Amino acid sequence: MKHDTPDLEKQRAALEHARRQAQNDMQAAKDQHFYTRLGLTEPETDTPEDRFVISIHCDRWTHDNLEAGETNDHEIEFDHASVDTDELVRHGREYGFSEPSCNDPQMSPEVWFRSTFPREDRAYFEQGVQKYYSLHIHEVNGKPPSPEDYQRVADLIGTRFDQALTPPYRGEQEGPDLCL
Repeated sequence: MKHDTPDLEKQRAALEHARRQAQNDMQAAKDQHFYTRLGLTEPETDTPEDRFVISIHCDRWTHDNLEAGETNDHEIEFDHASVDTDELVRHGREYGFSEPSCNDPQMSPEVWFRSTFPREDRAYFEQGVQKYYSLHIHEVNGKPPSPEDYQRVADLIGTRFDQALTPPYRGEQEGPDLCL
């Protein structure tokens, strides 16, 4: 007698899903009881996400461009695209932004971020084309970016200003300053 394994697998998956759902429901009830017992309301899980309006540009350099010292080959990857924090971080990693356009976010009203190493893609290896990217922030939550916003973007994408803003822009410190 041969067992029907696809049906058996479906039943196991359904049972596992039901078990996980029951555990999640039980945990939610415990969490609600915890807050009720303390006379508190549950924290909001839907916090508003920051929205950034960004553009990403690409400069393509060939061997001839490098010899001439300039390139006229510019592409726009994203033009005034609205992204959330997670997407901004992902783009920062994907395009390799590693340097701001200035040393201090308060120094210039328009700061942008650039990659300093070419992307090693097919065009790089087969044709010797070097692509460098730049990130431009047009708006943060519907407003022009402030120096604090540029500092926050730099922190999110892993770049550093030489003259970074001091911690007050990040909120109040909780506890003593242990760095003397």
